[in-house]
Amino acid sequence: MIEPLLLSGLLGLFTSSAFAQTSTTKLPSETFKQHLRAQYLHNDTAQAIINLYGRRQAGGASWILGSGIGAVRLATASGSTTTIGGGYVIQQDPYPGAAFLLATPTLAYGVAKLLHYGNGKLERTLTAYAAGQSLPKSLRRKLKPRFFNQPIILYTPVPVTPVK
Repeated sequence: MIEPLLLSGLLGLFTSSAFAQTSTTKLPSETFKQHLRAQYLHNDTAQAIINLYGRRQAGGASWILGSGIGAVRLATASGSTTTIGGGYVIQQDPYPGAAFLLATPTLAYGVAKLLHYGNGKLERTLTAYAAGQSLPKSLRRKLKPRFFNQPIILYTPVPVTPVK
């Protein structure tokens, strides 16, 4: 009984710190993308690349979150009790290690997406594109019309004063 609680607590510690409540300060990745959007404001291909990377990063985070929630759910699932004649009771509890073993591939997929579509690679790709190099074939293949159809909105910061 203590093992599933410890494992779910450990997983909850890692996932809760990753998805903490949003603060009023901007995250470095948000300001980074806003800076790139302002820098390439009149370049629709660069905007589409930023949209693609943003979607893929969000997809990686959702895969990680989904695998964490699924692992916790499977690890804390209640077992089954079977009563056999003569007063014998067989209780089968799920093994929590199996839940995390099953969640590992989806967790790895999410981490791989976050690593592959990181902000560093986005900046290198846009810098190379701005220097006149052609886009890699794999990236050209992934750029669909839906990434070009999103409106390009110039970000203007609004001063906010917190209410006390």
